[in-house]
Amino acid sequence: MSSLLLLNGSPRGKSANTALLLAQIAQGWENVNEGEIETLHLTKSADFERATKTFGEADVVVLGMPLYTDGMPGLVMKFIEELAPYVGKDGNPTIGFLVQSGFNEALHSRHLERYLEKLARRLGCEYAGTIVKGGGEGLRQMPPSWTRKLFGRVQRLGESLAREGRFDAELLRDVAGTERFTRWQAFWVGLFTRTPIGRMYWNGQLKKNGAFADRWAAPYAKAAER
Repeated sequence: MSSLLLLNGSPRGKSANTALLLAQIAQGWENVNEGEIETLHLTKSADFERATKTFGEADVVVLGMPLYTDGMPGLVMKFIEELAPYVGKDGNPTIGFLVQSGFNEALHSRHLERYLEKLARRLGCEYAGTIVKGGGEGLRQMPPSWTRKLFGRVQRLGESLAREGRFDAELLRDVAGTERFTRWQAFWVGLFTRTPIGRMYWNGQLKKNGAFADRWAAPYAKAAER
């Protein structure tokens, strides 16, 4: 494997948690492979256009994204639609994916993981696997001591991708973490999120995006009652 193309599908661009994790994959790749690495941010129109044109030129592609309302961002969906000319084409790259979310349970991302595996087959690409990481929303604010263990594991996934052309299965499980809360874990997490401290971060995000006043809006509720 000589070249790696990293595609950041987060609407937050360079400041995204997705970008942080992709950078760890790049570091792991560099640890064992001297080949070219290119990172493109799909929020930038020039990068988006370049990504569609150079997709078939890389040996390996990793497409990363956040989980938005239990699905992929529209930006990523648009990019995938642009890959139609590559379906069944000879010489397509090996492709892997990264899905990170604010949900702590990995199961929230599993349906998207299954879709992405099918996508790789439909394109005719070798499938390298999907990194699923829950509880990723706060990565940007965490000090290095809090992220060292996680980032080390993601780097080792980058190393396995460079060596073997796929993500190591055991490391994928380690990075995914909690698959599903136990009954008691769910109870305590639910209780915490009802406290002022538990709501502080997400309320801050709502205010930052001008959506706090509409946080309980249910625009389709009346239509559903008809």
